[in-house]
Amino acid sequence: MLRSVTVRKIYLKLFLSGFFILLSQFSFSQGTQIKILGADEFEYADLGDKKIKTLTGNVRLQQDEVFLFCDKAILDDESNSLDANGNVMIRQDTVEIHSDHLFYDGKMRKALLTGNVRMTNSKMTLTTSALDYDLNTKIANYRTGGTLVNDSTTLKSQIGYYYASTNDVYFKKDVTVVSPKYNLTADTLRFNTDKRTAFFLGPTNINTDSADVFCEGGFYDTENDVAQFNTKAILINLPNALRADTIWFDNKSGKGKSSGNINWRDTAQHLNILADHAWYSNDANEILAIGHTLFISEDGDDSLFMTADTLHSVEDSVTAERSFSAYHHVKIFKADLQALCDSLYYSDADSMFRLYQDPVIWLEDNQMTADTVRIQMSNRKPEKFELIKSSFMISQPDTGLYNQAKGKNITGFFEGGKLHHMLIEGNGESIYYAADDSGAFIGVNKIVCSNMIIYTDSNKVSRIKFISKPDGTMYPINQAPQDELKLKDFIWMDNVRPKNRFELREK
Repeated sequence: MLRSVTVRKIYLKLFLSGFFILLSQFSFSQGTQIKILGADEFEYADLGDKKIKTLTGNVRLQQDEVFLFCDKAILDDESNSLDANGNVMIRQDTVEIHSDHLFYDGKMRKALLTGNVRMTNSKMTLTTSALDYDLNTKIANYRTGGTLVNDSTTLKSQIGYYYASTNDVYFKKDVTVVSPKYNLTADTLRFNTDKRTAFFLGPTNINTDSADVFCEGGFYDTENDVAQFNTKAILINLPNALRADTIWFDNKSGKGKSSGNINWRDTAQHLNILADHAWYSNDANEILAIGHTLFISEDGDDSLFMTADTLHSVEDSVTAERSFSAYHHVKIFKADLQALCDSLYYSDADSMFRLYQDPVIWLEDNQMTADTVRIQMSNRKPEKFELIKSSFMISQPDTGLYNQAKGKNITGFFEGGKLHHMLIEGNGESIYYAADDSGAFIGVNKIVCSNMIIYTDSNKVSRIKFISKPDGTMYPINQAPQDELKLKDFIWMDNVRPKNRFELREK
């Protein structure tokens, strides 16, 4: 037996207000009613268990604060739902969504839009082929690929979630961002369209004209051009590269800071700075580092290592020559050179280390102190050193025996990377142990001479040349008075000498 079907077709353009009174009588049994605001043509079908309204032409609907527009809509009374086609638009507050097709569940207040979907507000435009939108939570999502345009920035991903209440968009899988300032690829990204800030939620690569970045967390404020990179962060600005737990950078000022396991590297000059915290400037190619610092000048097995409370490096923008300053508790270790001082300065311009405030240097077996020490380098090896004022040199040819030389100034000269001779100028004094051909010590010489030259062989004293008239005494080895065997201000500091590079960063 065929079920009775009642169909009424009404042309809305023939009715005035009376028709809208009639429409209001077609209520939905559950949930907030979807109100019909207007259409060119209306058709009603009573199917018994279903009551269907078909609206055609300039269809306008409303549910609470939500407005729906389309060319054609089919409403189901019982399910409080509708299918819409042609020039579909949903408007909720400041959000508009356009599409070719729409299914809307009025009870759940959820919409599925398909075909040329375009979601817009004052800050962005999101396009995709299919979009789910929950009008209760104001959350939209797509899983078929989408593109968001925010000013001059374009973001794409396979999966996305848009939170209208906070203007946040979560992008997942094959995320790309293209803007005039940078290009980005990531696995997961959150972007706030209001503040125009990207938040990195997984492995992320960023490329700009001047630098490349990798990180697994952080953010980039595109409006203020400020960024922070967290977790395995790497910033490459050739020839420099920076690794740290956290890197913060203000692109407008060209200044930044970083913290945690810092490793800054000048790839051109093979230099490294390790530290806990650092501040840097692009304009001056400058870095200031503190906390567990370690400077490394790489040279195969003969690298130089230096630590201090503070390390500061600047590169000259014209000559590209770099200078280094170190402050407080400075320690240096090199295979053939170690040093301690309170402050230090080195410049590529003259390849010279300058050590200040109680400096001590060790060259092989020789310990040297003065008010100021200068070490002239050539091809990363010592060429000359200068001990300026209150100079004192000590070596230990055997246990308990100390060769010594002191004077106003001492200048040492190297040949083939080995100490060859030292010139003592002003108030010269020396104590040295003489040995026979077998190497046995036969006596000790104590000499006062204003100026003298001490020659070394295999970093041991081989002979002394006196430039002015000497005044000296030679004691047989077993008859030398003990109180005469150490010059005034003698201090042997082997206990504080850096023994290896690893102890430099020990707390």
